[in-house]
Amino acid sequence: MKYPNLFKAFNTHIDLDIDVYLDLEDRLVHKKIGKKDFLFKQGEVVNYLPFINDGLMINNIIDKDGEEHVIQIRGTGLWLGDLYSFFSGATTRFNIQAYQPTEVLMINHETFDYMTKNHPVYEKYFRLSIQNAYVQTLNRIYNLHSASAEERYLELIKNIPELFDKIPHYIIASHLKIKPQSLSRIRKNLK
Repeated sequence: MKYPNLFKAFNTHIDLDIDVYLDLEDRLVHKKIGKKDFLFKQGEVVNYLPFINDGLMINNIIDKDGEEHVIQIRGTGLWLGDLYSFFSGATTRFNIQAYQPTEVLMINHETFDYMTKNHPVYEKYFRLSIQNAYVQTLNRIYNLHSASAEERYLELIKNIPELFDKIPHYIIASHLKIKPQSLSRIRKNLK
Protein backbone atom coordinates (compact mmCIF):
# COMPACT_ATOMS: atom_id res chain seq x y z
CA MET A 1 0.00 0.00 0.00
CA LYS A 2 1.52 3.30 -1.16
CA TYR A 3 -1.05 5.73 0.24
CA PRO A 4 -2.27 4.77 3.74
CA ASN A 5 -3.88 8.22 4.25
CA LEU A 6 -6.30 7.53 1.41
CA PHE A 7 -7.08 4.05 2.65
CA LYS A 8 -7.76 5.50 6.11
CA ALA A 9 -10.02 8.19 4.61
CA PHE A 10 -12.09 5.60 2.77
CA ASN A 11 -12.46 3.60 5.97
CA THR A 12 -14.07 6.54 7.76
CA HIS A 13 -17.35 5.69 6.00
CA ILE A 14 -16.98 2.15 4.69
CA ASP A 15 -15.24 -1.10 5.51
CA LEU A 16 -12.92 -1.27 2.51
CA ASP A 17 -11.25 -4.53 1.57
CA ILE A 18 -7.54 -4.07 0.92
CA ASP A 19 -7.74 -5.77 -2.50
CA VAL A 20 -10.52 -3.41 -3.58
CA TYR A 21 -8.42 -0.46 -2.44
CA LEU A 22 -5.30 -1.71 -4.25
CA ASP A 23 -7.33 -1.98 -7.45
CA LEU A 24 -7.81 1.79 -7.19
CA GLU A 25 -4.32 2.75 -6.06
CA ASP A 26 -2.61 2.14 -9.41
CA ARG A 27 -5.30 4.16 -11.21
CA LEU A 28 -4.69 7.36 -9.22
CA VAL A 29 -3.05 10.41 -10.70
CA HIS A 30 -0.27 11.54 -8.36
CA LYS A 31 0.77 15.18 -8.38
CA LYS A 32 3.06 17.39 -6.31
CA ILE A 33 2.19 21.07 -6.01
CA GLY A 34 4.57 23.77 -4.84
CA LYS A 35 3.77 26.28 -2.12
CA LYS A 36 1.20 28.84 -3.39
CA ASP A 37 0.83 26.99 -6.71
CA PHE A 38 -2.66 26.37 -8.09
CA LEU A 39 -4.17 22.96 -8.74
CA PHE A 40 -7.16 24.60 -10.47
CA LYS A 41 -8.07 28.19 -11.27
CA GLN A 42 -11.38 29.94 -11.73
CA GLY A 43 -12.66 29.31 -15.26
CA GLU A 44 -11.12 25.85 -15.69
CA VAL A 45 -13.00 22.57 -15.76
CA VAL A 46 -12.15 20.36 -12.78
CA ASN A 47 -11.60 16.90 -14.24
CA TYR A 48 -10.37 15.27 -11.02
CA LEU A 49 -11.45 14.60 -7.46
CA PRO A 50 -8.33 15.64 -5.48
CA PHE A 51 -7.37 14.04 -2.17
CA ILE A 52 -4.71 15.76 -0.08
CA ASN A 53 -2.28 12.98 0.74
CA ASP A 54 0.09 15.40 2.42
CA GLY A 55 -0.12 19.17 2.68
CA LEU A 56 -2.50 22.06 3.11
CA MET A 57 -4.75 23.68 0.51
CA ILE A 58 -7.38 26.38 0.24
CA ASN A 59 -10.40 26.90 -1.98
CA ASN A 60 -11.04 30.58 -2.69
CA ILE A 61 -12.72 33.01 -5.04
CA ILE A 62 -11.57 36.40 -6.22
CA ASP A 63 -14.50 38.80 -6.49
CA LYS A 64 -15.00 41.49 -9.15
CA ASP A 65 -13.13 43.99 -6.93
CA GLY A 66 -10.10 41.69 -6.70
CA GLU A 67 -10.75 40.71 -3.08
CA GLU A 68 -10.00 37.14 -2.03
CA HIS A 69 -12.63 35.13 -0.14
CA VAL A 70 -11.46 31.85 1.37
CA ILE A 71 -14.22 29.24 1.20
CA GLN A 72 -12.44 26.13 2.51
CA ILE A 73 -9.17 25.18 4.16
CA ARG A 74 -8.24 21.49 4.07
CA GLY A 75 -5.21 19.49 5.18
CA THR A 76 -3.72 16.03 4.98
CA GLY A 77 -6.27 13.24 4.72
CA LEU A 78 -9.10 15.36 3.29
CA TRP A 79 -10.66 16.01 -0.12
CA LEU A 80 -10.74 19.48 -1.71
CA GLY A 81 -12.20 20.03 -5.13
CA ASP A 82 -15.25 21.29 -6.96
CA LEU A 83 -17.87 18.54 -7.21
CA TYR A 84 -20.15 20.67 -9.37
CA SER A 85 -17.46 21.23 -11.99
CA PHE A 86 -16.30 17.60 -11.82
CA PHE A 87 -19.75 16.09 -12.33
CA SER A 88 -21.28 18.70 -14.67
CA GLY A 89 -18.29 19.64 -16.82
CA ALA A 90 -18.95 23.33 -16.12
CA THR A 91 -16.05 25.63 -15.35
CA THR A 92 -15.19 26.14 -11.72
CA ARG A 93 -15.80 29.41 -9.90
CA PHE A 94 -13.02 28.61 -7.44
CA ASN A 95 -9.25 28.58 -7.17
CA ILE A 96 -7.71 25.59 -5.43
CA GLN A 97 -4.25 26.45 -4.19
CA ALA A 98 -1.54 24.82 -2.07
CA TYR A 99 -0.25 26.74 0.93
CA GLN A 100 2.71 24.50 1.51
CA PRO A 101 4.30 21.87 -0.72
CA THR A 102 1.43 19.45 -1.20
CA GLU A 103 0.96 15.96 -2.60
CA VAL A 104 -2.43 15.16 -4.09
CA LEU A 105 -3.93 11.93 -5.34
CA MET A 106 -6.54 12.50 -8.01
CA ILE A 107 -9.36 10.42 -9.40
CA ASN A 108 -10.40 11.18 -12.98
CA HIS A 109 -13.82 10.44 -14.52
CA GLU A 110 -12.72 7.13 -16.02
CA THR A 111 -11.40 5.89 -12.68
CA PHE A 112 -14.45 7.16 -10.79
CA ASP A 113 -16.77 5.33 -13.19
CA TYR A 114 -14.65 2.16 -13.01
CA MET A 115 -14.57 2.24 -9.19
CA THR A 116 -18.28 2.78 -8.69
CA LYS A 117 -19.28 0.23 -11.34
CA ASN A 118 -16.88 -2.54 -10.33
CA HIS A 119 -16.76 -1.90 -6.58
CA PRO A 120 -20.12 -0.49 -5.40
CA VAL A 121 -18.67 0.11 -1.94
CA TYR A 122 -17.02 3.24 -3.42
CA GLU A 123 -20.42 4.53 -4.49
CA LYS A 124 -21.52 4.21 -0.87
CA TYR A 125 -18.38 6.04 0.28
CA PHE A 126 -18.88 8.97 -2.09
CA ARG A 127 -22.59 9.19 -1.28
CA LEU A 128 -21.82 9.39 2.43
CA SER A 129 -18.94 11.82 1.85
CA ILE A 130 -21.11 14.13 -0.24
CA GLN A 131 -23.87 13.99 2.38
CA ASN A 132 -21.34 14.91 5.09
CA ALA A 133 -19.90 17.71 2.95
CA TYR A 134 -23.40 19.10 2.47
CA VAL A 135 -24.03 19.05 6.22
CA GLN A 136 -20.65 20.73 6.84
CA THR A 137 -21.50 23.42 4.30
CA LEU A 138 -24.84 24.09 5.98
CA ASN A 139 -23.12 24.22 9.37
CA ARG A 140 -20.53 26.66 8.04
CA ILE A 141 -23.25 28.94 6.65
CA TYR A 142 -25.19 28.70 9.90
CA ASN A 143 -22.07 29.50 11.96
CA LEU A 144 -21.20 32.49 9.76
CA HIS A 145 -24.60 33.95 10.65
CA SER A 146 -24.99 32.83 14.25
CA ALA A 147 -21.64 32.09 15.91
CA SER A 148 -19.26 34.74 17.10
CA ALA A 149 -15.92 35.24 15.35
CA GLU A 150 -14.21 33.76 18.41
CA GLU A 151 -16.41 30.65 18.26
CA ARG A 152 -15.66 30.22 14.54
CA TYR A 153 -11.93 30.63 15.25
CA LEU A 154 -11.98 28.01 18.03
CA GLU A 155 -13.85 25.57 15.78
CA LEU A 156 -11.32 26.08 12.98
CA ILE A 157 -8.26 25.47 15.16
CA LYS A 158 -9.96 22.42 16.66
CA ASN A 159 -10.37 20.95 13.16
CA ILE A 160 -7.01 22.05 11.73
CA PRO A 161 -4.62 22.66 14.66
CA GLU A 162 -1.49 23.00 12.49
CA LEU A 163 -3.09 25.81 10.51
CA PHE A 164 -1.42 28.82 12.11
CA ASP A 165 2.10 27.66 11.36
CA LYS A 166 1.41 27.16 7.68
CA ILE A 167 -1.06 29.76 6.36
CA PRO A 168 -0.87 33.56 6.57
CA HIS A 169 -3.26 35.07 9.10
CA TYR A 170 -5.05 37.17 6.47
CA ILE A 171 -6.13 33.91 4.76
CA ILE A 172 -7.47 32.55 8.06
CA ALA A 173 -9.26 35.85 8.71
CA SER A 174 -10.84 35.69 5.25
CA HIS A 175 -12.07 32.16 5.93
CA LEU A 176 -13.61 33.35 9.22
CA LYS A 177 -15.14 36.39 7.45
CA ILE A 178 -13.34 38.85 9.74
CA LYS A 179 -10.59 41.43 9.35
CA PRO A 180 -6.99 40.39 10.15
CA GLN A 181 -6.98 42.89 13.04
CA SER A 182 -10.00 41.11 14.55
CA LEU A 183 -8.19 37.78 14.30
CA SER A 184 -5.18 39.26 16.10
CA ARG A 185 -7.45 40.61 18.83
CA ILE A 186 -9.20 37.23 19.25
CA ARG A 187 -5.89 35.40 19.47
CA LYS A 188 -4.57 37.91 22.02
CA ASN A 189 -7.71 37.59 24.18
CA LEU A 190 -7.50 33.80 24.20
CA LYS A 191 -3.86 33.70 25.36
